[in-house]
Order: sequence, then structure tokens, then C-alpha cells
Amino acid sequence: MAKIKIFAGQWSSDATSELNLINNHMLDPTGGYDKVIMMAEQRMLMTFIAAGVREGRYTAPADTDSARTKIGVIPDNELIEGTAWKYRIMGRIQKACEILGSAAVGTITSGSSTTGGFFSVTLKDNYGKPGMNAVFYNGKLARCMTMPTGGPGGYVYYFQCYPGDTFDWTTWVAPQAGTKTLFFGFTTYGERSLRGYGNVFYPDHFINHMTIQRKGISISGDANARVIWYDYDGEKGWDWEENQQVRAQFLLEDEFQKWFGKSTMKDSFGNLLASPSMYDAETGEPIYAGDGLVEQISGANDMTTSGTDGAAVYDDFSDMITTIKKKSNTMNGKLYYFVTGSDGMQVASDVIAKFAKDQFNTTVMIDKADMNKIGGADFPVGYNFRTLNVAGNQIVFIEHPMFDDEQKFPRRLSNGKLASSNTFYCLDNSTDATGRRNIEIKAKGRNGVNRNWVLFQDNGMTGEGQARSSVDAKTSQMLKQNMLVCYNTKGCGILAPSLTA
Repeated sequence: MAKIKIFAGQWSSDATSELNLINNHMLDPTGGYDKVIMMAEQRMLMTFIAAGVREGRYTAPADTDSARTKIGVIPDNELIEGTAWKYRIMGRIQKACEILGSAAVGTITSGSSTTGGFFSVTLKDNYGKPGMNAVFYNGKLARCMTMPTGGPGGYVYYFQCYPGDTFDWTTWVAPQAGTKTLFFGFTTYGERSLRGYGNVFYPDHFINHMTIQRKGISISGDANARVIWYDYDGEKGWDWEENQQVRAQFLLEDEFQKWFGKSTMKDSFGNLLASPSMYDAETGEPIYAGDGLVEQISGANDMTTSGTDGAAVYDDFSDMITTIKKKSNTMNGKLYYFVTGSDGMQVASDVIAKFAKDQFNTTVMIDKADMNKIGGADFPVGYNFRTLNVAGNQIVFIEHPMFDDEQKFPRRLSNGKLASSNTFYCLDNSTDATGRRNIEIKAKGRNGVNRNWVLFQDNGMTGEGQARSSVDAKTSQMLKQNMLVCYNTKGCGILAPSLTA
């Protein structure tokens, strides 16, 4: 199988402009540059998540099996003011109804009915239709008998109890903490019924904004002689060593933005602003920026780990899965990514080993031909993946080196370990009926234009080639304009140590 070889070298007559990978990219953005460099250097984890990778071997650089991420381009007719995208967030297609009040038919304030009798309930929405049976907090059922009266914010429904039941607000509704609800579960009709009713739940809409990121470098003096050669199955190309370093920095910054980026187009309450909150001091132009993944999923399903010193336990993972899978239409067969640091991965490994021993009276073994090799088995250089099946769903634990960076995330727990390394970001990364993955990366663009990865190189006045500027140095510039999209944020969650751990 073809592998990509990378080796350092010096400038020579072989390093022609035709083999310069950035020049090739400028001429054909879909050509050799993407094929060689993008497959040779370590890509960031979020691109593999967007690709749906489940095993570490598909994240190893310099391997032709490495998974490629499809970066979708947003069509012009779906852009809002050129920098934003409005997309649907589809969750459940059956929803509970909020109860505002109740009374027995013919009374005003009693809030109860006779045995098998009628009563009314005021609901916030008009989901219910005649023939639908509602289940209340105490498990009792009642059938909706007529179309509602009233209007938005206060729809009055008339129900009938089943024989032997008596509606009473104090036992059917009041014990429910917080918002009072009922749920329309099924329908019942007699012969010669005239019609049935259905509801279409139009999904919520979310507006996220493109973020423009840039990086650049000037190469002069002896740096002009240091190059990196790439050899992909006999196809050679080169790039400046300085470009490689800056490109690595740029990709690390992009990964951080995809996780923790914050929007400049919303206020502290999440309301959309008419214009960005920041402006570029050099150009005076507004700075549009969108939310990263954490900002999109925070508050939906936040949980605290329950183990010693902030560590997670099996029940934490099970509780999280139980909670977030209720926010989707498919209850089982879901794919969840739990992304964490090295400490969290060790916890996950211990949980998986204990689970295997308790459930199957066995130990977890690595199926490798060279297990007896001195130093242990060889693994491909890629991200670390571990798998645990919980209640018909698959959790893929992924170790992200970024969460072990104490300079980015300095907070420590009482045992001295990094809080970020013990945090789990729980992501629903399943596909829907159309094959669309829940987490995607979208780029600004149109037919023939894709701003996901734009490169520019100029020789300046170095005497080499045609100069486009008066700078006596080679200049390389990199630009990205894209966004991370999570379609069902309620199907994700954050499992983190408490602030006092």
C-alpha cells in the first residue's frame, strides 16, 4: 500500500516551481496540494469527527487509508447577508405539552372531575386533537374529546377520564416539579370515524456565522533554502519548512476555534445582534465570528462526574446516554463520541475493562499479532479510540491531546490533575435518514469558489519570479472562512468535574 514519505532537504535544482505544492494549490485548489500535504501531515481531530471516523487507524497521517472529510459549501441562496447560515435544528417529532391550568367541566376553580367524568386543561400549545390520549405525570390517561378553544398561549382542551379514574390537579399534575406537562401518546376512535389528525413539528432554527481566520509568514535569508519534500506513491512535491511550521500553528488554532469559538453576533442572552460586537482596528470592517461546538451544546445536557476526585464512573456515561438519546427520534443504534483528555481516556479504559470483567467474566485484550514484542504492540500514529456499548448504543471514546495542554486549560482538580483532561464532551454524531451527519463543517463559497482553505504565495522583490509586492521576502498567507454546524445540539452533552472537585 502506498505511503507518504516526508523528509527534510536543502534547496536544489530539483525544487522547481512546478513541484512547489502551494503553487500547485493556487492553480488547482483540488489538486496535488490536498492530495499530498493534507494526507501527509497530522490533521486535527474535528475533521475526523466530521468524517465519522470510529477507529484510530483511519486518523494516522502518511497513510492512504486516512479518512477524508467532506467540507460542504453553503449555496448562495442559503446565505444570510453573506456571512451567516440559517439552518434547522431537528429534534423530536413528538413533544410534551405545557399545562397552564385546569378545571372540571361546568366549574371554574375546583380542578377535579367526577369518576369517569370530564375536565378541562389549559395548554400552552395546540398539539392535541380529538381522539388523542394524554398521559399525565402520575401515569393516568385521559382522552381528548374536542378541538381546543381559546388561542395562542392558552388553549382549553376537554378530556374524559377512563372508568374508575377521577382527575385531581393535586395528584395528576401538581407533584411534577418545574414545568407541568402532559404527553399525547396514542389515539382511540370508534367505527365510521371521520378522520385522524397529525402534527408537523417545524424545527427550531439556528443562525451561526462564518469565522475568518488567517495566518502568514515572510521567508527571507537562509530560510529560503530549507525545504520539506513529500513523496506520495512516487509523486513528489516540496514546500518551505517555515510554511510547514506556520501551517501546523494555523491548524491548531482552527481546531481550538471549532471547539471553543464564540460568536460576535449575539448578546449575553443569546439574542441576535444587528451588527457584530467587534471591529477590525486596521480596516474598520466588522468582525463576523461564529460559535464553536462547546458554545452550541452548553446548557443542553450538562452533568457533573460522580467519582472520586472528579473522575467519571460507568453510571455517569450510562446516565448521559440515557438523557441525550431521549432528545432524538431514534432510541437505539446511535453513535456517540465522548471526547476527553488522557486522564479521561484512562478512566474510560478502566470502566471498559471493569465492564467487560463484570458482564462477561473476561478481560479486555488487544488483538495484535505482535503482542509479545518487546515494548508492546505497535500502533499506528493517530488518535486514540476506545469503544463501549451501552444499552444498544455505541460510545466511542476519543483522546484529544488538546485537553492535556495546561497552558490552554490551567485549571486543576484537588488531586492535581487537569480538569480539562477529565472532562467528556458527549456528541451525537449519527446520521439522519438522508445520510447527513449531525456534526459538519461548512465553508463559505459558491460554484467554483471554496474559502475553506485558501493559500497565497508571493516572491516579493527577492529576484525570484514575478514580484507582486515591494517586500524583500517571500510571503505566504493562509485563510479560512468556515463554520462548525451541530444540527441537534440537544442530543449532545458535557460531563465535567464539579467546580469544587
